[in-house]
Amino acid sequence: MRAFGLACALGLLLAAPSAALGKTTANMTFKSSGKAAAPGSVAGTGEDGTFEDFPVTVAADDADGQMSVEIHWGNPADDWDLYVYRKNSTGGLDQVGSSAGAPPATSEATTVSQQGTDPLPPGDYVVRAQNYAATSSDFEGSVKFTEFKVPNKRPTAKLKAPKTSVAGRTVKLDASGSKDPDGSIQHYRWDLDGDGSMETDGGTTPTLKHKFGAGVHHVAVQVTDDKGRRAYATRTIKVFKPRKK
Repeated sequence: MRAFGLACALGLLLAAPSAALGKTTANMTFKSSGKAAAPGSVAGTGEDGTFEDFPVTVAADDADGQMSVEIHWGNPADDWDLYVYRKNSTGGLDQVGSSAGAPPATSEATTVSQQGTDPLPPGDYVVRAQNYAATSSDFEGSVKFTEFKVPNKRPTAKLKAPKTSVAGRTVKLDASGSKDPDGSIQHYRWDLDGDGSMETDGGTTPTLKHKFGAGVHHVAVQVTDDKGRRAYATRTIKVFKPRKK
């Protein structure tokens, strides 16, 4: 059984996106014209008469997050493969997606994704339906686009605290210097005993007052932005026993 071709991963979509930018490329459907009648397993894959190409253009002002491509056919004994290419500057084809399963599957699908923080690169793409071992040249397919959304940037946590204190004295922990480059800090949680668990809920207040016993204390703050991303900051406070009078 031939291995399933993995979809091209030009980049991962980050969680918690913000507003969409621009317009998406129009979806399209396509179907066989009967051109790909010869099995590539016999004539050779990529040979004339074994495949059919369908052009797809992503305009320069389009802002797509993903291009999802699929083909399907009726006979579970037939075997079709799916490839997606992008034309390069010399007119050649660079493969950016593929799916090549085996019977009894009656469909193939692949997804081309945005690259990092940028939309799907504009340009001319080619969807190729490759007859690998099909007796019928009939198939149908679709190309669908999802909108590009700007990935949510991680906030920055900052924590001010005294380096030393005295047992029983109130210590102020201040995370008001924390920032979110594309939104706002919405929540603060605190770890006061150094166990890694944010056991103290500070709500929307960036400061906290606490009395520590003598010893070395590792404190931390967790800040959460308006789209759910988190950041952390830590400080170490040495707390001494009160001097005897």
